Amino acid sequence: MRSWGYKKWKEGIYFTRFQTPRGFRDLVPNDARKYAFVEGRLRDIYAKWGYREVRTSMMDYYDVIRGGTGDWFADSLFKFQDSDGKLMSLRGEVTTQIARMLATNLKERRLFYISNCLKYIEDKALIGRESWQAGAELIGGDAVASDAESIALLVGALDALDLKGARVDVGSVQVFRILMSRFGIKDYERITRSVISKSADDLKNATDDKDAIDAFSYVMRKRGGPEVLDGLSEIAGGCMEEQRDYFRTLFRLLEAYGCADRVCVDLGTIREMKYYNGIVFEGYLSGFGMPVGGGGRYDCMMREFGLDGMTATGFALSVDLCVKALEARGFEFGERKVPLKVAYNQGKMGEAIRLAVSMRADGKNCTVDAARCESDMEVYGDSSGLPLEKGV
Repeated sequence: MRSWGYKKWKEGIYFTRFQTPRGFRDLVPNDARKYAFVEGRLRDIYAKWGYREVRTSMMDYYDVIRGGTGDWFADSLFKFQDSDGKLMSLRGEVTTQIARMLATNLKERRLFYISNCLKYIEDKALIGRESWQAGAELIGGDAVASDAESIALLVGALDALDLKGARVDVGSVQVFRILMSRFGIKDYERITRSVISKSADDLKNATDDKDAIDAFSYVMRKRGGPEVLDGLSEIAGGCMEEQRDYFRTLFRLLEAYGCADRVCVDLGTIREMKYYNGIVFEGYLSGFGMPVGGGGRYDCMMREFGLDGMTATGFALSVDLCVKALEARGFEFGERKVPLKVAYNQGKMGEAIRLAVSMRADGKNCTVDAARCESDMEVYGDSSGLPLEKGV
């Protein structure tokens, strides 16, 4: 490197010309092939379950997103001011946008999307500030049946990706709300933080009620089937009867789907979005230390958009984490197709182009380039690519 060029580089003049912004990355052809494979498999499984694809706008009004997700999430988004002075944000998640679409007379019940989402703060899963999500939303219908379908679809989607052995942890925001009401606790955030961290000391700092401590300690440590609600109901003085029946019905339906043995009740499962008001769930893979997807019931967000009485549940899978998990398992991501090569000598360009047109019409992938050496003057590829006369 010349000294003057090195100096300019050191001064940072050309620095941003050769790097993507922090937390973002480009996908080279081999990476793009992996993402396209995962997205294609997910499109197929969602379509088999009767879901139709939607694409939401890259930006939205900031107040729309904040109204659905809450201040904590909204503050992590890229924000800017539109020419008319309104505060806008780039798309950080899609569920809120789908609720907005439904409020404008969209009538579909089952929807899915595959979109990139942008956040100012880097993702805790070390994905970066741009992530790709593939989600499915089920609008309306019986609540417990819809919840069971969403959980079964998440399991089916991971199976379709050959990510076998996926398991799902199921919790409930409603259970938390009932316990807090039962023991007169107001600080929801403090309680949830103590449960997430599984810290007995934090829990004791959040409340001095011994019965409340016993109940939330049970929530933190107990895992299993719907019988987990039986034990909690005894500790909490019988205020969990409705939730106990709900989980029993949920597991009966999951048995019908053939995946109940892969679902575990873990009432310490908590999702970050404020719009969840019923069950929440997260999907895990063996040997992979973070959830690859999750979701839950969000009827209360429907009310935010004037859709009173409308139920909704859904989930999103991280395409990024699914790709990483497949890479870790040595997955091949389908056959890598190398195009045939048509090389031409001087004066033979037209013939080479006509040949390539014919080959593409027959379904073959091919390129056309000038020959660089004698061995280039033929078609290369699979067994269907026969050598041509010298010159083309």
